[in-house]
Amino acid sequence: MKATSIFNFLLGLSLLFLPATALAAEPLRIIAGTSLISDIVADLTQGKSQILTLIQGSSCPGHENASTGDYVFAAKANLLIIHPFQRNLHQVSAMIAAVDNRALKIVEVSPRGSWLIPEIQKQAVAEIAAALEQAAPDTVQHIRQQARLRLQKIDAVGTECRAQLAAQHGKRVISANMQADFARWAGLEVVQTFGRAEDINARALTDILSAVKNTPVSGVIDNYQSGADAGLPLALELGVAHVVLSNFPGSSDDAPDYFSLLRHNVQQLQSLAKQ
Repeated sequence: MKATSIFNFLLGLSLLFLPATALAAEPLRIIAGTSLISDIVADLTQGKSQILTLIQGSSCPGHENASTGDYVFAAKANLLIIHPFQRNLHQVSAMIAAVDNRALKIVEVSPRGSWLIPEIQKQAVAEIAAALEQAAPDTVQHIRQQARLRLQKIDAVGTECRAQLAAQHGKRVISANMQADFARWAGLEVVQTFGRAEDINARALTDILSAVKNTPVSGVIDNYQSGADAGLPLALELGVAHVVLSNFPGSSDDAPDYFSLLRHNVQQLQSLAKQ
């Protein structure tokens, strides 16, 4: 057998016994606090990561518990990316304590305001990209390229949506607290706000109705995650449109990511123009 053939044979044989990590880098195992975070992580890593989302888009962020499968994933995870409010949630603190994964890096991303707003979404992308680059330095160029593409898409969808919202500019609305910032970005005037469904009572409704007694109102905006019908009594009493918006991707089949979610919410707000 020729020397080159022997060499190739031995090289191939040795590769068979190499661990998988030597043949291909293990994907980054990431725990995302919410679907807002996992949506960005998935976009920036593009198949180079395994992602566990603690709070799904259809759930209220304060009313969710970790599963056994979550603990198993967390025991070998590389990175936990959460919102600041999640640090003290039992779901997160109990998991961290139970798995005792000393290799797990914990990063809080904290852009202030609604992540639906394009400028806030861009801040979130920048913070999450930085966390991913630190956790996986060998993928820095890939992450930065994906981040640039996402930022361009955010600018484009933001311009598109603002144009579609032109007819709503200046309309007065009553809004759930968790949608008030987004409503203002959309050009609406928020004249009153209200809290979660469990916080709404007859006295609170009466006070809001009294406050807007002499103010023309075009609609009531609810937040899906904090109670889709919390503001419905107000809308019925005032005879105005009732709009339900979502703050998290994955809350419905037609809004699996940030871009479809933003468009979906804008479409809901356009019903105000018909009043």
